[in-house]
Amino acid sequence: MKLALALLAALALQNPPAAPAPSAPDRLAALPKRTRIAGLGGLQTTSRITFAAEGARPHALEATFAFPDRARWTLAPEGARAGERSIVFRCGSAFFELAPQQATARLVSEAGPDDPQWRASLAGVEVRRALFLWPDGFAWEGDATRKSAKLAGGESLVAELGSDGLPTALYVGGERTGRERFDALSWREQRGRRVPAAFDFSVDGARIWREEVVALDLQAQALDSFFLPAELRPGAAAPSDGARIVQVDVPRAHELRVPLPAGTAWSAVKDLWQAAFAPYARPAGDGWRLEGGSLIEVDDSGAPVAILLRFKPGLGAAPEGVVSVREHGALALSLPSAPSSLADSLATLRGALPPNASVARTFARFPAAPALDAALFQLFLALEPAP
Repeated sequence: MKLALALLAALALQNPPAAPAPSAPDRLAALPKRTRIAGLGGLQTTSRITFAAEGARPHALEATFAFPDRARWTLAPEGARAGERSIVFRCGSAFFELAPQQATARLVSEAGPDDPQWRASLAGVEVRRALFLWPDGFAWEGDATRKSAKLAGGESLVAELGSDGLPTALYVGGERTGRERFDALSWREQRGRRVPAAFDFSVDGARIWREEVVALDLQAQALDSFFLPAELRPGAAAPSDGARIVQVDVPRAHELRVPLPAGTAWSAVKDLWQAAFAPYARPAGDGWRLEGGSLIEVDDSGAPVAILLRFKPGLGAAPEGVVSVREHGALALSLPSAPSSLADSLATLRGALPPNASVARTFARFPAAPALDAALFQLFLALEPAP
């Protein structure tokens, strides 16, 4: 079974590929108003995947949900190269799939409950949401040992319960092929909730992987545009100077933030970056390695405030101080060498902020060592929902 099929069985990827999805800027405007479930405005999980197939590479699965009708999953090998990932999107009634090394997503279905493929897509997304929100978010019916919940179009979710009332298995009911199942479940407590810690994932009775939940954010926030493939999002307003601003997604990263002394000038950043870089330049064996290029966090005026060292995971523990930064949306602006004013460029970026978005932080990405006269570097505004 192909890797994408293992994750996306409900999205019927065994069918011949469909044409790329048509642009539909009104998809975001048509989304239902955000709601909360059991006090939660969003949910993001990060899991380590160990495949049942011998010799398969470990993978990371990051799943983000906002309520209602918003979901996004990203599956990638540990230490993945650019583009080496599979992504599933749910944006309202539309489901999309972005295959590895592809630049554009395909529309799986937005036909609604009358379409078997749409019903399967919905069930595949909702069974994972049901697991991590248990027992909230669904109208469960049944007794102390077994409960079920109906989905739009007639699919159902089934939970088999232990003596503690927690699922020992949770799966998509029915007779069709491509039905997902979670079992061998263990649970832990987080912020007063019982949440999954580890479980097996199978499709039609065939065990695909063991999943260990390594991070769970019960208050995750993401813009609506995060749940729509980038090429289908409404374009940012073109600034007057003709610069090209694009909406992008910054993949999940492992990052060490090294603050710079107050008042550091750009002329001093290269030497400070090299000093921060040096201890990690020659990792031992298969240890954690630095990614190529360099990133510098900047303030609103464009002044450098921190060095951001990003690592590719390796064997053993991460270097001290490294934290995981979740996948997020951003605005990006490519700059020619030596811009006349970095502050003006940042103001141009801010002028293209999508509705209801705010800036989480700002950073510059350089192809090599950081320098304002470097060949073609980029400015990024990391985005989050406005308060």
